[in-house]
Amino acid sequence: MEPIVDLAPGAEENPLAAYLGQLIREHLARDPKRAADFRALRGSVLVVAQDADTSMTMRFDHGRLTIHDGAIGIPSVTFCGDESALRRLPDVAFHRWLRLPKLGVLHRRQSGPLRDLARLVARGELKVYGLVAHPRLLLRLLRVLSRLP
Repeated sequence: MEPIVDLAPGAEENPLAAYLGQLIREHLARDPKRAADFRALRGSVLVVAQDADTSMTMRFDHGRLTIHDGAIGIPSVTFCGDESALRRLPDVAFHRWLRLPKLGVLHRRQSGPLRDLARLVARGELKVYGLVAHPRLLLRLLRVLSRLP
């Protein structure tokens, strides 16, 4: 089954929704491992850009993603922060074999974006609700979004 990424009516006008939808489409077309992660996703993710006063909901259902403008339902995971911080989520690099974020001394250059995001979370500039309750959903979502293999 081919992955399906749809923008609900009204979501085309949300720049963050259009950006993430296009990014996910490109990554799924390029890498079959991401498609496997995408098919395993089930739940909803709310993304709130506080500075732009916009929000969007991504609803995943085993190979189908529908992106809505605004908050729809009760999300499993919520990202809340400035749009610049939210656009940095795809910068996180992952190991090819371990499929975990790259950290540590061996990957200083590639682990920088993850450290930057961790600093934003520590300072309260980026909030991630549902991180402890749904770590698998969050990890798979970041793997699908990641620009780097």
